[in-house]
Amino acid sequence: MKADRILEIIIYLINHDHVPASYLAERFHVSVRTIQRDMVSISSIGIPVYAEGGKYGGYSILPTYKIKNSGIRNDEQQMIIKALESLATSYTNDTLKALIEKYNAIIEKEGGQKVFWDFGVTRENNYVQGMNQLLEQAIAERKHIIFDYRNASGKKSEQFAEPLAIHYKWYAWYLFAYSPERKQYRTFKVARMQNLHINDTPSTIEHGNIEKRMKDSEQAYYQTCIHIEVHFDNENTDLMSEYFPDCPAEKLTETRNRVFIDVHAKERLWKALLLSFGDKVRIAGPEEYQKELIDTAKNFLSNYDI
Repeated sequence: MKADRILEIIIYLINHDHVPASYLAERFHVSVRTIQRDMVSISSIGIPVYAEGGKYGGYSILPTYKIKNSGIRNDEQQMIIKALESLATSYTNDTLKALIEKYNAIIEKEGGQKVFWDFGVTRENNYVQGMNQLLEQAIAERKHIIFDYRNASGKKSEQFAEPLAIHYKWYAWYLFAYSPERKQYRTFKVARMQNLHINDTPSTIEHGNIEKRMKDSEQAYYQTCIHIEVHFDNENTDLMSEYFPDCPAEKLTETRNRVFIDVHAKERLWKALLLSFGDKVRIAGPEEYQKELIDTAKNFLSNYDI
């Protein structure tokens, strides 16, 4: 709609200077002539837009023009926009990009930035980002999906489910869904999903508070976790606290401490993490998990002439 486009143009010009008409036409999928007419409309409602010619010319709004937001302090505004921009480093979403543009238009940018966040290292690849967009579409349309899934043990299966939410935790994206076949709520790691298709079958089930159902499912998941006892020397206490901040260290002797970490029986990342400590840690129990870690290390070394 024209009104929506004009609002988006105003917001974009507030955040950018000397924007060519050709760029705006491409961005908003209209002709250059339409952009020129939009500029006349913007000027007619009292917004001081002007044009400069030349190689680096284009449309701008007078720097003194600012949409005020007096309900939020300047430091709070800065914190909100940095949180949004930081989220954008790990999540691709057109709505998020538009929100950042809009919020940039209403904040004061005085005093300089003091806090910088970048979650780019946690950004999953383009495949996962593309899957997220399909899942968001299915969730919005309340459609079922069909996909191939590989679990943590490598077993493959075809799944039919109703997607309810995607969420980010443990440095990865997950899908929270309802399985009509099992009549239960399940969580799938998006990176393990393949051949995703949106099914035309609409959902007829009312699931209530999705956030509460997710929390209940997570609590049920944690009840299946195994407590692993890990021993380490005093000099490695800070290192263990860095990687396991929620696991308080307990003193065993004058030189040795221990922590209890919770791991899911079907996951394997805990082995990779503990092996990365080398000889600085030792699993004290349960015995079967101590043996599992030893077997993993032996299998790894079997690939080498040692």
